[in-house]
Amino acid sequence: MILGIGVDILHVPRIVKLTSRSGLKPFARRILSIKEHEEFYQRFPKRTEPDNSGTLQDRELLYLGSRWCIKEAVYKALFPVGKLQWKQVTVEKDNGNLDLLDRGKVVLERLYESITVGKPVLSIDNASSYGISRSHVSLSHDGEYIIAMVVLEKDN
Repeated sequence: MILGIGVDILHVPRIVKLTSRSGLKPFARRILSIKEHEEFYQRFPKRTEPDNSGTLQDRELLYLGSRWCIKEAVYKALFPVGKLQWKQVTVEKDNGNLDLLDRGKVVLERLYESITVGKPVLSIDNASSYGISRSHVSLSHDGEYIIAMVVLEKDN
């Protein structure tokens, strides 16, 4: 049975505007979970020169924007059953080593694989307390837009 459906679309320049005052790193600290924050600093330790795949800042914005968009869609799918904080939702990559039942989290599979290497998954802290038994996530981006859709299911 469907618990909720959430969709979010993000115009990437919005993230540029939000980060223009304090920078990407403080914004990352505000919206990323501990695991995401660690991955962010591993992937983007410091600015480098632009390369063929675009500037490092563009990739940082895509990383942060994708997570923002997914988390907004999860929030919308769960409301009004529950209200989540940014850091309660984590986007991870599954290299076959994830404990999918770790600490009461439910794992959400994501269909789009361009953001991380390995199979991307989402986890929500204390998902079972919200009645979530299964979930589905789709993420796409084109140009300056990112869109995420989340379907949360509960047992009958």
